[in-house]
Amino acid sequence: MNRFSLFYSVLLLIFCNAAFADKRHPDPDGCFSCHGLPDLKYIDKQGQIRSASILKSDYYGSLHGSVPCKDCHRKITDYPHEEKDGLVDCGETCHVKEPSNGKAFTHKDIAKEFEKSAHGKGVSKDFAAGNRIKEDSDSALPSCRRCHDNAPYIAASQMDAFKKEFSHNDAECGTCHEGDAWRNQFSGHILRRYIGNHLNKNVSNKLCIDCHGNTEKMAKVEQEDPLTKEKKAVSLEFIHSTESYDKTLHGRLLKDGGLHGASCVDCHAPTGLHHGIKRDEDANSSVNPVHLKETCGQSNCHKDYSKSVANNGFLNSEMHSVATLGLGIETKLEDILKPDFAAFKALSIWYKLAAILGSFTLVFGVASIAWSMFGDAGKLNKNNNNSIVGAERFQRIIIGSKPKKKESVWAKIKKRFEKSVQDKEKS
Repeated sequence: MNRFSLFYSVLLLIFCNAAFADKRHPDPDGCFSCHGLPDLKYIDKQGQIRSASILKSDYYGSLHGSVPCKDCHRKITDYPHEEKDGLVDCGETCHVKEPSNGKAFTHKDIAKEFEKSAHGKGVSKDFAAGNRIKEDSDSALPSCRRCHDNAPYIAASQMDAFKKEFSHNDAECGTCHEGDAWRNQFSGHILRRYIGNHLNKNVSNKLCIDCHGNTEKMAKVEQEDPLTKEKKAVSLEFIHSTESYDKTLHGRLLKDGGLHGASCVDCHAPTGLHHGIKRDEDANSSVNPVHLKETCGQSNCHKDYSKSVANNGFLNSEMHSVATLGLGIETKLEDILKPDFAAFKALSIWYKLAAILGSFTLVFGVASIAWSMFGDAGKLNKNNNNSIVGAERFQRIIIGSKPKKKESVWAKIKKRFEKSVQDKEKS
C-alpha cells in the first residue's frame, strides 16, 4: 500500500467516525442480555414475585428509547445488581446532549419548579421498579412517574395529526438538524411533545383527571395551611373539580373535540415549565384573584375582555362551583347540630345569601304568626295586654286614652256604598 492509499484510508476512517460519532446504541452496557429475557422474575423483600423483563420493541419506541440504561441507573456496576443501585433521580443531568446548544440535557429545572408547587412533596427521585407499591401506599401526591410514563413517541390516535402538522419535517427541520442520528434520537421526542401539549389538550388533562377525577380519594386529602401549617379538610369544589370543569365552556369545548377550551394547565400553570401548580390561596398562584386578569387574558383567550374593570365580576366568578352539579347531599342530625363551616364556606355566594336571608325570613315569619295569635291584635288574646310595644297598650297605659274601636271590613264597605249613593243623588 503506497503512501497515498494509506492517506486516503486514514481520511476515510476519520470521516466515517465523525459521521457516526453522534449515533448511540440504546443498550451499550448489555442490560438486555438479562432484562430482555421474556420471563425474568425475582422475589422482592416483601415476598412478592416481580417481573424484571423489558420488551425491547416497547422500550426502543418510547421517549427514553435512545437513552442508554446507565444514563439514569448510574450506580449499577455489578451484575446482577441490588435494587438500591438502580434508583433514578429525574432531576439528574442526562448524558444526552441538547442539540441546539450542545449542553447535557436535564430535567433539573422542572424538578425544582415541581418541588415549589402544591404537589411539591410528591416523589421526584429514588425511583425503582420495586418501590412502586411503597410509593402508592405512602403518598397520595403525584410523582414524576405517576403522571409521565415511558409512552410511545406518537400515540396511534395522534398519528394523523402528526403527519398533517409535520409534513414539512424533512424539508425545514432537516435544514439545520441534518442526519439520521439527530432525527432518530431527538426529533421524535420533540415532535411528540408538541403533539401532546399543543394539539391535544385532552391528553394533558388526563394527567390531572387520573387523580382529581377520583372523588373518594380527593375527599381524603388534607391541605396544609400556609401560615399555621395545620392540616385542614378540602372544599367541595376541590373534591368535585373535574365534574364542575366538565360543566364549563372550557371543558365542553374540549370534550366535543374543539381545541379552543382551556386545559387544566392553561389556567393553573400557564407560565414557566408548567409544573408550578399552586393553590388559589397562594399569592403567587396564577388562579389567585390578584393574577386572574393576566391568566384569563392570555393570548388567544379573554385578552381584551379581562382588562376592563367592568368585567371584574366575570374574573371572580367561581369556575368550580358545585352549584352546577346538583349534588344530592345527605343531611344527618349530627351535621345539623354541628354544622360543617368549611363546607358552607365552599358553597356558592348565592347559597350563602339564601341561607342568611332565609334565616331572617324564618324568624320574622314565626314572630308574625305568634303576634297574630297571641299579641294585642290576636283573636285568641283580645283581653290580654301582655304585649310590650303594642300600640293599644301604649295608648292605654302611657297616654291614658282609649283606642278607637276598629271598624270591621263590612262596615267600611257599607259606608263607602252609602257615600257613593249620596254623591249620585246630589249630582
